[in-house]
Formats: sequence, C-alpha cells, structure tokens
Amino acid sequence: MIRDIRDRLGVTILLVEHHMSLVMSISDLVVALDFGRKIAEGTPDEVRACPEVVQAYLEGHADGAARSERPARLVRPDPGAARLGLRARRGLDHRGTRRERRGKTTTLRALCGMVKTEGEMRFGGARIGGRLTEDIVRLGIAHVPERRGTFVNLTTEENLRLGAYTRKDRAAVESDLERIFGYFPRLKERLRQQAGTLSGGEQQMLAVSRALMLRPKLLLLDEPSFGLAPLLVRELFEIMRTVNQRERVSILLVEQNAALALDLADRAYLIETGRVVLSGAADEIKRDDAVRRSYLGY
Repeated sequence: MIRDIRDRLGVTILLVEHHMSLVMSISDLVVALDFGRKIAEGTPDEVRACPEVVQAYLEGHADGAARSERPARLVRPDPGAARLGLRARRGLDHRGTRRERRGKTTTLRALCGMVKTEGEMRFGGARIGGRLTEDIVRLGIAHVPERRGTFVNLTTEENLRLGAYTRKDRAAVESDLERIFGYFPRLKERLRQQAGTLSGGEQQMLAVSRALMLRPKLLLLDEPSFGLAPLLVRELFEIMRTVNQRERVSILLVEQNAALALDLADRAYLIETGRVVLSGAADEIKRDDAVRRSYLGY
C-alpha cells in the first residue's frame, strides 16, 4: 500500500521503521540511525552493506521475521464476557472475567487495578482485586506499559527515582541506581537529559529501569520489543533473563514476537479476545505445529 501511494499519487514518504527487509524493499534512499547518531546513508544496497548497520540492526535474524503481526486464530472464542485464568509460578493467580472484549494489555491493566474486574485475583496469596493501583504497587508489582509511559518532561534520573518512590531504604536506592546502570550504561550518560528527548530504545530502557527501581517481586511487561531494532530487542530480552534468574523477579510478559517470548519464558499462554486458547510449558508450545505456523512463521 505504501509503495502504491508513492507510485500512483507521487507522494514523497518519510518512513521510520525497524523492519529492515520492509524498509529496503520500498525505499529509494535509506538513513540508518543508532541512538540518534547517523551511521549510514545511501541506497538500500549501500546501507545494507554497511558494517555498522549490520552490527546495529541485522545481526542474527536480520529483519525480525519471526514476528507475526496478525497471528491466525487457533480456536474461535465463544461470545460473551472475556474470561481469563492464569497462574505464575511465584505467587500470582488470576481467574476472573471482564466485560471488555479485549486481551493482553487489558489483563496487565487489570492486575494493576487500572480497570474494573469481576472474579478473583491473588498475589502472594492475598486478594488484589478491587485494590487501588498504588496499594498494588506497594505489594511489589511493577508495570512497564505499552509504548513505555515515561514522564517525558522529567529527566532520566527523575524518572528512575520515581520508580523507587514507595521505598524507604534510601541507601539501597542509591546502590540500585548503579545496579541499573550496569544493565543499561547508556542511561548513566543520559542522566540529566529530558526523557522526551531520548531515542525510542533509550526510553524503553528507562521504562524497564524505572520499574526495576521498585525492587519488584513481579514485573509486568507490555510489548517491550515494540518499535525497537532487532539487535536491541535481543539485548533487552537477555537482560530480562538475567533479572529473572539473578534477582528472582517473576515476569509476566505480553509480546507479539513469539519466538523471543517463548525462548525467555518457562510457561506461555496464547490469548485471543480475552480467552486463553492454549497454555503450557514454553518448550511444549514452541513445538506445537499450529503455533509454529501461526506465530513463529515456519
């Protein structure tokens, strides 16, 4: 459609996109940026051959082709209220109904008390349904929303310190800042910079880091790969693996990049229109033929 608009209407198009094969297939001129720095400019063939572009965007799976934007349905959900039941290994139990015919993002918002729910939700054995969002946060649940949700008019440091707002151990907060910079050293370089001027990748780092400053027991991640270069996505997921294993933080991840999500997860749920249509160990789901065709692209 983009190519058709350009060719038929003679419209000049400026496209910002991390899907490299798509960019290369429709562009006459490509400018590659890496954290706000231009690393290449030229024809698609010239940019594709640039070593810096290969390192920043194309290492491993070059174009993120495993991502399926509109996965095929595995089953047809029954009409009526959306129902969802899921359990995490360390303390989360959500078995409830919602009137909205939505799915994954609404589930995370429901766990944070941001939408009305029916049924029962428990965390660490305690009921959290009906609690205020700020009370749920104090229980140790941190939420990284879709499209990051950083406070764009505050600095990087101010955003990070807001993540620790409910904590009383101020000395530990300072050491945790250094811990965060160990994961994301670029944030230390941007400490005094206004968050709204950070690159998309840096804003995602900041959103995750702000949540980690809470020292959460459960981290809710909503589409953390959205809009990021494939190489940065893989780095972010490796950090999440380290956080899960080293710091013993449970993670509930909503992610369309099924290949990366299944590689990270112990257990997976496929949700359509608010209903769990398939669940089980991630390795088992990865081997399911229907899942491989619909979500993994092979």
